[in-house]
Amino acid sequence: RELCQRGYDGKSTILRDYVRPRRQAARQQACVRFETPPGQQGQVDWGSFGSLWHEGHQRRLYCFALTLGYSRALYAEFTVSSGMMAFLRCHINVFSELGGVPEHLLHDHQKTVVHSHDPGGAHLWNARYLDFADHYGFVARLCRPYRAQTKGKVESGIKYIRRNFWPSCPDVNGLDTLNEALRHWLAEVANVRLHGTTHEMSRVRLTRESLRPMSVSPYDLSMVSTRRSSKDGFISYSGNRYSVPSGHALSQLTVRETPEGRLEIDAGLECVARHDLASGRHQSIVDPAHFEALWQAFKARSDPDQILLAGPRLGREVSEPQVEVRSLQLYEALIKGDA
Repeated sequence: RELCQRGYDGKSTILRDYVRPRRQAARQQACVRFETPPGQQGQVDWGSFGSLWHEGHQRRLYCFALTLGYSRALYAEFTVSSGMMAFLRCHINVFSELGGVPEHLLHDHQKTVVHSHDPGGAHLWNARYLDFADHYGFVARLCRPYRAQTKGKVESGIKYIRRNFWPSCPDVNGLDTLNEALRHWLAEVANVRLHGTTHEMSRVRLTRESLRPMSVSPYDLSMVSTRRSSKDGFISYSGNRYSVPSGHALSQLTVRETPEGRLEIDAGLECVARHDLASGRHQSIVDPAHFEALWQAFKARSDPDQILLAGPRLGREVSEPQVEVRSLQLYEALIKGDA
């Protein structure tokens, strides 16, 4: 189509005959294997493994993997999220498991690492990830787009998990047991096999990696953001609604998601609400105490039809109707025409 727009008037068969040997030559191009010295590089990637029933919901299943460039030591972990908190937690777990931090980590162009690129080719890095990298003292680097060979070591690790561990994975009941089976496979199979490239066991070469120890305090994984509460006393977070005390309706609040799965809501320096983080979506998580003062004030008013109700009982502001109580005999008389 593009050639025809430039004046080509031949048939597609001529074009196919021209392209065929060039495609074959492109597939047979030689490449240079890139090796790194001990402790210099780790390669990070995600793999998708379908879905898993988790905490009452069907969730997408991801596999985080990191391969050290020199030893080929592999670390992997299944998660039901590829968001920032899960991403950083997996990094901390791998640093702890493999015994330290490499100088560089090589990544894909994912949103948790880099937001975008300007026309000049510069990267707009994710500020949270750069702060995490500075905390642990490694340099984040990006592989070439659409070129899997740039981080082929971890690509091979994901492929190895998919072909070796996954088909033989026993029936598991939840994420924890799946990760327990994966840890056993890493320790007893993946990192003790004779590697096809290095011809050594990865666990043996790992002792020569000379990774930098994790000498700093643990990084705070809490995710902090701001939300404006609605007039009925809720904030929206990750597809769910969480109640706040009625006195903080229509307020700008600070929301902190903790690694323990809690949601803390602050007004200034005061924590005004705490909730367990919901695992699903489109749910309303309510603490009845948040609306107790409002209902007590309603009961104490002598003119209740002037009070606007808010909270979980009514989804919007309404005035409570006043209904006259009549005898049923009056309605019966109306039907018979006696009234």
